[in-house]
Amino acid sequence: MHNCLVEICKEFEKLKGFLNNPTKEQEEIVNRLFKSFMECFPTIKEEKLEYPSEFIEDIRLFNEGHELVNKKFEDIQIRYLMLSDFYDFVRVTKKYKKI
Repeated sequence: MHNCLVEICKEFEKLKGFLNNPTKEQEEIVNRLFKSFMECFPTIKEEKLEYPSEFIEDIRLFNEGHELVNKKFEDIQIRYLMLSDFYDFVRVTKKYKKI
């Protein structure tokens, strides 16, 4: 797994209880990780093909400025859920092992 994705997963592990009672610090972490994810994912070339098409498509549309997709990701909980889905996927597929 690409190093930038590993770093995102490591940081994501620090977000405990986000959906129940997010702190300002946690919101900043989610926004930073989401931005990093949207910048990193397109650079991983053929590794992208190992991930569900929903990630590939949403990231592509977001980075192209697609209005509906960008509006959806204005919601910080949706940003968190995307990161959570990615984290869960890489854990289940054993691409990433928690340290």
